[in-house]
Amino acid sequence: MRSTLLRRARVLDPAAGSDTTADVLIEDGRISRISSAGALPAGAEEIDARGKWIFPGLVDIHVHLRQPGGDEAETLESGLAAAVAGGVTTVATMPNTDPPLDVPALVSKLIDRSEGLELCRVIPVGCVSKARRGEEPVDFEALYEAGARAFSDDGSPVSNSRLLREALVRTAGLGAPVIEHPEMPTMSEGCVNEGPVSRELGVAGLPDSSETADVARCLELAEGTGGHLHLTHLSVPRSVELVEAARRRGGGFRVSCDVTPHHLGLDETAVLRLGSMAKMKPPLRSLEARKGLAASVGKGMVDCVASDHAPHPDSLKKVPLPEAAFGVTGLETLLPVTLSVLCGEVGLTELKVLRLLTVAPAEILGIDRPSLAPGGRADLVLFDPEREFVPRSEGFLSSSANNAFVGSELRGRVEAVWRGRLLYRDGSLQI
Repeated sequence: MRSTLLRRARVLDPAAGSDTTADVLIEDGRISRISSAGALPAGAEEIDARGKWIFPGLVDIHVHLRQPGGDEAETLESGLAAAVAGGVTTVATMPNTDPPLDVPALVSKLIDRSEGLELCRVIPVGCVSKARRGEEPVDFEALYEAGARAFSDDGSPVSNSRLLREALVRTAGLGAPVIEHPEMPTMSEGCVNEGPVSRELGVAGLPDSSETADVARCLELAEGTGGHLHLTHLSVPRSVELVEAARRRGGGFRVSCDVTPHHLGLDETAVLRLGSMAKMKPPLRSLEARKGLAASVGKGMVDCVASDHAPHPDSLKKVPLPEAAFGVTGLETLLPVTLSVLCGEVGLTELKVLRLLTVAPAEILGIDRPSLAPGGRADLVLFDPEREFVPRSEGFLSSSANNAFVGSELRGRVEAVWRGRLLYRDGSLQI
């Protein structure tokens, strides 16, 4: 295996809390050394990385790979290629598939298929209920034994309160989170945020309370269970405040939460420009809510950032707004959007933002924390923070192009990714 020496990079390791300028040597798929200077080994490739960043591969806790059964939107190959292109080397994939991930055989098969591709590490998220119907619980222990490291009925909430509480109790001993999509089904008839944009378009709106009321319900149900409740894709500051209040109160359970780049970077007016390409659930909220959500991340009230990558074919998105599917892709724009908002607007350091994308989601999933420790496998990203680009529909490695940032000017791009071997470089997979 060829060795590679990356010269004079900014090396950011959130696990170690370090931010230095150094050379990084990769030998035989491992990080051989990180030093202020070092000789080039015989036969090694040398890359001038001045002005570039090196950091561990990202962990995305919320990704829809649509597998099994969703080839029209995404294949396993295209979804993992999109992840790598975004600097993501570990993905937790949601179970709203066809069939749903509710039995061990499906979880094992997904892991085996992904390992055969030798791209990202795939962490299956098993269903909470059989067939995601919200009626009977799955065999949590068997799914965990097969490789699931979290449980969710995402795509919809676990509205059956008895079932949600049982899931939190039964998964407590496994140390696996229950990832809940907070939404009140009886308040979910709208297609965009309830407010000026919904009124201008003449469509039904989704109020903030469609989310916050369910966040409150879930937090109450989690009391005393000993489980880990993770509330995903929160879109309004009030939701985060409820989570923070529950943390301070205690109550015999663990709670964490995430937000998405699109809720940090866009507000409801994007729907006027982009139409169905900005339709998602929860919807893009008001400008005030967007700014408040970003500020809550800056205050340390949010545990991690997740893409909620949700691919759809054109046949489901390029239709009138009320008929279009909810969801946008996000793997390939995850880094530049997140860094732009949280560093540029909120003022977080790059190291803190990268922690939200690496160490924090790994800790929620209960997997090894990504790091750049010498001797460990080379699972790392080379990133150019100054490189500007405009995402185009034809330029994504994902099979679907329903990305809300198409046509926007973004700054910061992944140049290369290693996971034991070189996976991606200059826009192309290295297969």
